[in-house]
Amino acid sequence: MSLLAPWRRRAGLLHFVLVVTLVASATAHIRLRYVQNGNDLFWANPQGVTIAIQAEGSDNISDGSHVTAIGNAVDSWNAAGQTTFRFENTGVTSRTDWESNDIHLVTFDENNSSGFFTGGSGTVAITPVSFFENGRIIDADVLFNGKNFRFTTSGRGGRFDVQDVMAHELGHVAGLDHSGVCGSTMYPYVDTSIILHRSISLDERSGLASIYPGSSRGGITGRVCRTADGTGVAGAHVSVRDGAGRVAAATLASASGHFTVSGLEPGSYTVVADPLDQPVSAANLGGGQSVATDFEAGVLGIAEVVGTELHPMGTVHVGPDVSVRLGRASDGYPLRVVAGQTSSLAIGGAGLFAGSTLVASDPNVAISNVLWFGSSVHVDVTVPSGAAAGHFDLTVTTSAGARDVLVGALEVTPPNPVVASVSPGTGDPLGGAAVTVTGAGFRRGARVVIGDQVYVDGAPGGCTVVDDTTITLTTSTTIAGSHDVVVIDASGVEGRRSDGFTVSAPPVLEGLFPSVGSVAGGTVIRITGQNFVAGSTVTIDGVLQPVASVVSPERFEVQTSAGLPGGPYILELTSPAGDSAQLAFSFVPEADPVLGSVSPRRGDRGGGDRVTLHGSGFEPGDVVILGASATTGAGGNAVSTEFVDGNTLRFTTPPGPVGAQTVTVMDPETQQASMVEAGFTYTGADDFSEGGCAAVPVPGPPDWRRVLGGAGWILALVLLSAYRARTAGPPPSLAPATALG
Repeated sequence: MSLLAPWRRRAGLLHFVLVVTLVASATAHIRLRYVQNGNDLFWANPQGVTIAIQAEGSDNISDGSHVTAIGNAVDSWNAAGQTTFRFENTGVTSRTDWESNDIHLVTFDENNSSGFFTGGSGTVAITPVSFFENGRIIDADVLFNGKNFRFTTSGRGGRFDVQDVMAHELGHVAGLDHSGVCGSTMYPYVDTSIILHRSISLDERSGLASIYPGSSRGGITGRVCRTADGTGVAGAHVSVRDGAGRVAAATLASASGHFTVSGLEPGSYTVVADPLDQPVSAANLGGGQSVATDFEAGVLGIAEVVGTELHPMGTVHVGPDVSVRLGRASDGYPLRVVAGQTSSLAIGGAGLFAGSTLVASDPNVAISNVLWFGSSVHVDVTVPSGAAAGHFDLTVTTSAGARDVLVGALEVTPPNPVVASVSPGTGDPLGGAAVTVTGAGFRRGARVVIGDQVYVDGAPGGCTVVDDTTITLTTSTTIAGSHDVVVIDASGVEGRRSDGFTVSAPPVLEGLFPSVGSVAGGTVIRITGQNFVAGSTVTIDGVLQPVASVVSPERFEVQTSAGLPGGPYILELTSPAGDSAQLAFSFVPEADPVLGSVSPRRGDRGGGDRVTLHGSGFEPGDVVILGASATTGAGGNAVSTEFVDGNTLRFTTPPGPVGAQTVTVMDPETQQASMVEAGFTYTGADDFSEGGCAAVPVPGPPDWRRVLGGAGWILALVLLSAYRARTAGPPPSLAPATALG
């Protein structure tokens, strides 16, 4: 986690970086803790922690599917079981005041209005948490960094999966810190190609069962000490494997080496200690904890958990540090292995030389074709059909006997579902269509996503997994449009049929901007309304406008062809089903003002910057509007201009809020206009430092503010390319990953 300089005063309260404010607890999982008094963070009423979703969502997602993706992430945590903790998805809201006490909001910050995402911030998403000195959480919100990163719900390359990111952030909302289990949802690194954080691991499940127990469960206690002198190993990473070799839970030892792993079901567990150095290190945690890494990883012993008892292991010993290391953040964990298949993997590290051995914690997993390259090892991993899902360890042992354990790095999943056909392929927005999805790899517990609706296997109003090739459902009320049909397995892997189901509804036109254009054509019209679908056409005075496209179900754009002066003419939008709606549009002889560029594009929020606009068709008396709505053209701050010539205007910026603003040039007489979205950005001294965590003590009544930020994921983008080059060995560099804090 990147911890920077102290934060500035805000609202009379001192905000400061939480260098020594969060520590790891010595119970199951790793919890967020207020170190000034040692209290772990918790929800006093965990049975219904509400989550509201800001309606506008991401600029990268036009069909509202961020709502279903976030809802799926909420459902994955609610399926944890054996815990009283539960999220309550309250649905979509128009509110944006995430700082308010009475709402736990998920929002996409597209212009750094929160102040968390300054400059080229490497924070993909952040979870500000507010708490009292006793550790009781008052508020938690999730902010996606839409200013610096792009998001997807459709698997589009180079974008972060909303459900994957949201599942991680919800763990912070619950009070969990990052995890040293490499395949867990709370693992602090991600890659845009990875979606396996969607499924909550046994590690998170045991963590919730420990913090918010639904019933009494057992555990394991002990103390990790050095063989050489008997001193306790501070911050030793202790994990336990179940009988199938799957990682069931993990924690950090205390400063004296004591540990307690609780929230375990009865059974036999293998207990492992591993130094928290790579791929996860102390820098990925909240800060302030003492984490020693000068010891050798290894098995501490076997522990039998009976009923609700804590099994005491007593003192267990570890040897001195070794030079071999297995795993690097650039590997892209979890590494997926598919049941019934052989997967070829590349794993980074150090001291990985010929003569070493590599063993899986699942004895039924076959390791073959191992190639050692010093800083990496390449290997084939064969998982038998029917293998238990979950995460297992790899242990490397050198020819000299030195060992290292890569904890929970490999995740066993089923193959991706295959969606071959959807019948029927169309339906009414009011729902009621009996749909059959055919394909392969469908399993119990799957869910089907169509537009803004999620159908869960076996749930009321959901879907039914008939067999591994057939799913049936009856559609609910669904937004208009052409939708992918997505089958998501409980493990998080998915299959989709693009544009597999189309919902047709009569279009509704609410407004257009501008409503006047030049007879020469080329005017870009933004039409707002509802039920816009691909294949719709637009005519003006009966003349087809060939350049037209759907931006979202609520936005349509048209570039006009040449027309005759006069009007208002009828602008008619017609859906593929033949339904239509009309508004008025006029043509005038004058050329449109066309805004090409803005220079400079940034200026101080206090105003006073001299800005030059370049383009064409400018006239004396044209005005500039800063901050008008990008869809309707409404609102904003009108500014008078200095006319230089038909291609140049100048104006002086008024004061404005930090963030990007639309820039519009308008002829006030004809109402012709041209807009550039995010054309000018107000900058200034922000109230927050980039990344990291922040806190403020709250000694008195609840005049509190957000006090914990940076529980989100921090991407070390600048350092990553150099890091990969440094860690990659022959053959060529390993699969990419992105560091998160």
